[in-house]
Amino acid sequence: MIQCIEKEQNGYLSTKSEKHKKQYGQYFTSSIISEYMASMIDKVEGVNTLRILDAGAGAGILTASAVNYCMKIGHKCIHAVLYELDDCVLVDLENNMTQLKRKIENRGGEFTFEIKNEDFILSRPDKDSEPFHVSSINPPYFKYNTKTSPYSGRTADLFKGNPNIYASFVSVVGASLAQNGQMIAIIPRSFANGLYFKGFRQFLTENFCLEKIHIFKSRDRVFKELSVLQENIICKFVKKDQNSLISIISSNCSLDLRQSSITNYATTLIIDRYKDNNIIRIPETQDDGRILKTVENWESNFELNGYYISTGPVVEHRTRNYISSQKSSISIPLVRMHNIKPFRNEWTGKHKKDVYFNLIDGYEKHVTRNSVYVMLKRFSSKDEKRRLVAGVNVPTVIPGGLIGFENHLNYIGCVNENMSLEEAFGLAALFNSTFMDKYFRCVSGNTQVNATEIRLLKLPNRKTINEIGSLIINMSNQSQLDIDNVIEKIILNHDYRRTEENKIRPGKIALKRIENAS
Repeated sequence: MIQCIEKEQNGYLSTKSEKHKKQYGQYFTSSIISEYMASMIDKVEGVNTLRILDAGAGAGILTASAVNYCMKIGHKCIHAVLYELDDCVLVDLENNMTQLKRKIENRGGEFTFEIKNEDFILSRPDKDSEPFHVSSINPPYFKYNTKTSPYSGRTADLFKGNPNIYASFVSVVGASLAQNGQMIAIIPRSFANGLYFKGFRQFLTENFCLEKIHIFKSRDRVFKELSVLQENIICKFVKKDQNSLISIISSNCSLDLRQSSITNYATTLIIDRYKDNNIIRIPETQDDGRILKTVENWESNFELNGYYISTGPVVEHRTRNYISSQKSSISIPLVRMHNIKPFRNEWTGKHKKDVYFNLIDGYEKHVTRNSVYVMLKRFSSKDEKRRLVAGVNVPTVIPGGLIGFENHLNYIGCVNENMSLEEAFGLAALFNSTFMDKYFRCVSGNTQVNATEIRLLKLPNRKTINEIGSLIINMSNQSQLDIDNVIEKIILNHDYRRTEENKIRPGKIALKRIENAS
């Protein structure tokens, strides 16, 4: 029956426009995923009738899978309440639940259901409905206007902020559960970190036990028929105090769930409660888990080291009258993403994308003092495998008292002092290392590198970072192998063997080489 519902819903979606699907945030669940999510349900002891909540039911595939599995583990009497706003799918939903009812009765069980053609968030069943024991959900996904949308502020009693409709769905479902109630949700990974979802994470971590996370290594394979590139994960939450362990389950995609690997981690390793941010870190492999454990032993972090990070102040579409492709007596270089290479700010004025920023009236708030900074790209281009790409801005390479940084860049300096060149190269080496790239992927599932996430990173102390920089800056080149070898030696205390061509040169010669290369 589950496969029939899958074919039915795929046929339904094929008849709908992109506008219709976007309006309802419709990404229906496959039979493989729905049955896998149902398998995460544990038997609920001491209840006569198991109550299941489906928020955004579609054609009913999640409820059908959950009911079948709950029958299998011993529940004989089940009642489901299904919310679905899209009128066009209601007939299919009614038919599927009626068929499911007959099948359950033929197996000696009892299944009843109630379909509500209502907006789940505006209805707020947590306010007046009898609590539910189980919910398996694939909530809609879309952002809404916080000034005009009816959803704005509708869950303010549960968490602060209006990050995305899926957060509202998950929070209302969670609030609708009985004590020890179980919620299995397939949702974007974006909630696990970042400022926008901070209030939502606080609600989850204060009221629920995060029991399991399933991560898919291939980010585009879960809803591949719909060309969805958002990274999705499956989470199981239970309405009780947090366990001491969290299970991380990993598979390449939805087609190899039976070959999934399972690793149990200490909750303190997965949920980082520093400054009440409650960032949820997800190691994809056991090697990633070892990296997290190593980082946990670092004695410092970004803020304790006295670093600050700022986003480039030049927003190009708002400052077009300042920007020119021609140099003049009142122009300075405007650094863009394409200029940032590992350890370098490669601005020459000769690249076809190189532009100038003119110092005309009102320029002051858009420019930055030209000093030593570590430069981080905010976005990874599609041909880059790395999340973190860190360059170094050296004032002697691009001379002048002022410089322009475009909004797609972050720049890092030291509070109340100038950053030394050695420290800048040390910090850039750390960001450019394979070790740090893997660590960052555990912390963030986004391709965008936000300043908020960088501020919360754990780091070695400044002495260690300077030690890294003193080795890196004097190398004849900084290949990935060279960078990783230095990190192995200083951070991980492994053997380090420097090749002949990478022997340390005097600092002045190294700086001259940097200037010439740029």
